[in-house]
Amino acid sequence: MNDVCRNRHSLAKEAPEEGTGRPLSFPLRSDERANLQRIADSWSLKCHMGVWDEGVAPHSQSRSYTISEAPRKGVCFLWPHQPNMLFAAAEELQKRDQENRQLRRSNHYTRIGLWIAAGALAVDVVLRLFDVVLRLFLK
Repeated sequence: MNDVCRNRHSLAKEAPEEGTGRPLSFPLRSDERANLQRIADSWSLKCHMGVWDEGVAPHSQSRSYTISEAPRKGVCFLWPHQPNMLFAAAEELQKRDQENRQLRRSNHYTRIGLWIAAGALAVDVVLRLFDVVLRLFLK
């Protein structure tokens, strides 16, 4: 089993609030993640980040397919589940992680550029020294 969504923090359960009908969304506890069929009667499942939602567009595939097997490479928010962490905190950590990855990539390219520039300067120094030596011996 792939467990694409089961171990992600954004996996949520949702049900309408009594009286208002406004949707209430909560993170799944660890025991609920282990047995998703147990909550099927009173909750619909969804990705809190909006990648998919069983309540909005019921899937023709099974819940198992939606949670564990659906291909989501490149479209999911992959912050791992942390017990007792709220969605807002997970979103902030996901954002920070993404920014840090982009910064590391940028720093990597900067270092490559500096090495290339240093190499070009070294070649320039060697060529100038070679030119000076040639001028001295050819006089």
